[in-house]
Amino acid sequence: MLRNVLVIACAFAALVSAQGKGGKKGGGGDQQNIPMPTGPGNRFEQFSEILKLDKDEKKQLKTIMDDAQKEAIPVRDQMEKQRETVAQSVAAGKQDEVDTAVKAYAASESQMAEIEMSAFANFFKTLDKDQQAQSPRVFAMFMGIFKGKNWNEISAR
Repeated sequence: MLRNVLVIACAFAALVSAQGKGGKKGGGGDQQNIPMPTGPGNRFEQFSEILKLDKDEKKQLKTIMDDAQKEAIPVRDQMEKQRETVAQSVAAGKQDEVDTAVKAYAASESQMAEIEMSAFANFFKTLDKDQQAQSPRVFAMFMGIFKGKNWNEISAR
């Protein structure tokens, strides 16, 4: 049982360390050297600046992202509860409950990733070719974008 708890702890540690804190970001292919915006502001301003959005495109972006945030709220709330359940199950030493809770959390994490990717895909379709060429910089900022209460706020993770 201790071995299983250690394996789970190592898996979580690997996921956290894979996200990185700074410097080069991990990932696939050409995305490794994509410079990330570091200036002040919020995500909306950063996306608008990177992609040089006009007024109508900004409205579309806001609508797509706000709708996706609304869709993500129950998933985010569910994930918070599931993380608590994992921790309580580990603390109680109930391996069957740990396994069940981890699987449930992973399913919710997958659902959240689907919401993020769908929002990006919907926004990407509205961009012209020059904007699409710059979109990998924005795509890199989408991971976990709806895990907070407001997609537009930049938080230190």
